[in-house]
Amino acid sequence: MLKLRIGDMKATSQGLWVRLLKRHIGPFRYRRRWLEQTQWYNSNELRKLQFELLKKVIRHAYDTVPYYTRLMQKLKLRPSDIKCLDDIQKFPVMTKADMKAAGNDVVSRRFSRFLLRTTHTGGTTGERLTLKRDLCSIANEHAFVRRQFDWAGISMLDGCAYLMARVILSPSQRSDRPYVYDAAMRELVLSTFHLAEDTTSTYIEAIKDYEIKALVAYPSAAYVLAKSCLDDRVSVPLKAVLTTSETLDPAKRDAISKAFACAVYDFYGGGERVCYIQTCEHGSYHIIPEYGLTELVAAEPPNADSYRIIATGFWNMAMPLIRYDTGDLVQPADGSCTCGRAFPMVRRVVGRESTILTTSSGRSLGATIIEAIMENVLFDMRDMPILYAQMIQESPDVMTLEYVPLGSLSREDVHKLRQMVKQHLPSDFKINIRSVKEIERTVSGKALSLRVR
Repeated sequence: MLKLRIGDMKATSQGLWVRLLKRHIGPFRYRRRWLEQTQWYNSNELRKLQFELLKKVIRHAYDTVPYYTRLMQKLKLRPSDIKCLDDIQKFPVMTKADMKAAGNDVVSRRFSRFLLRTTHTGGTTGERLTLKRDLCSIANEHAFVRRQFDWAGISMLDGCAYLMARVILSPSQRSDRPYVYDAAMRELVLSTFHLAEDTTSTYIEAIKDYEIKALVAYPSAAYVLAKSCLDDRVSVPLKAVLTTSETLDPAKRDAISKAFACAVYDFYGGGERVCYIQTCEHGSYHIIPEYGLTELVAAEPPNADSYRIIATGFWNMAMPLIRYDTGDLVQPADGSCTCGRAFPMVRRVVGRESTILTTSSGRSLGATIIEAIMENVLFDMRDMPILYAQMIQESPDVMTLEYVPLGSLSREDVHKLRQMVKQHLPSDFKINIRSVKEIERTVSGKALSLRVR
């Protein structure tokens, strides 16, 4: 076993707390055994299970969440009025704007603030939302995550490498070791912010040295690493690669699978914790019915072939969300899967466009990493009068932050904004700041964190 360095020891000490929280405090072990059984329920058994979980969530929301107490009283709706799954439609759809306007009123009064954990949604255009989670929900969440790993053939004893938005070094900082190893969780955390042609070999050697069995990554990041392996004819066999948060197109899937000599398991989730879509061992996307009640609502043109994900989560009692509009789209699939599970299937998750930005020094940054950078920038400028913002790559070494002001920004504010962006981006970019009346969106109305011109 490799000797742990100072950074590794820090990561391991944090990992011990994470391991305790996720696996040893609360219902993780029970929930994991429960999920091993419920995955084989038939359709009627699953609907019955969903109904029991739904009634529990609605009763809890009515009794302890001010937002839902007022809403249900206004609708003259009581928990006992929910007599079947279809009765969920008696609730209005909750948008991100509704959730933001509700503020702390959407948080359950049952939990002490000392027993809650705070996180945020991406919010890369300025719509960052604060989320609360209770400790039991964290352990339950981990059980659902582990089932995806089980489907991929990854045990809790297998080491996993992560190419996600975990910051272990400042993006502008140089290092010959852009990774840390958490021995407690058996996780090798690779800095996606430093992924480049001249660092891929370092990452591959680390994967080999730490005897990593699986890679969990954004598709864009996994593809950069896979392409390097294929170009250099380097063999890095793994048990599985798990991807998330960006659209996984067939070309990227094929390259990743070939480079690592394994299957790719793509999955979908969200910080709001209302819907999970995971890939079974037969390669099918399944909506996870024990996780929440997911409604697929026909989308409007130009997405007439897709459906909006409207979902009610069953497990985060600190902030239960009923009929929450995730803002994401899927394309459903008919029929049943040969895996034997009675879970609904989708053909494709219509997610974030995974543009890969290459800097002048060779770093490769996917859309999700740019989004993470934007999260940090927007968090830093949260007190500024800015409604929306978007990053645009004008050329290989020029980045522009376009923003929609709520008022006027002084010259000092603009200078401060420029410094904030420079702090989070690699140092080889020239930074422009530009005020606009509105930011450019996709044909589906989404505002991307990154555009390339």
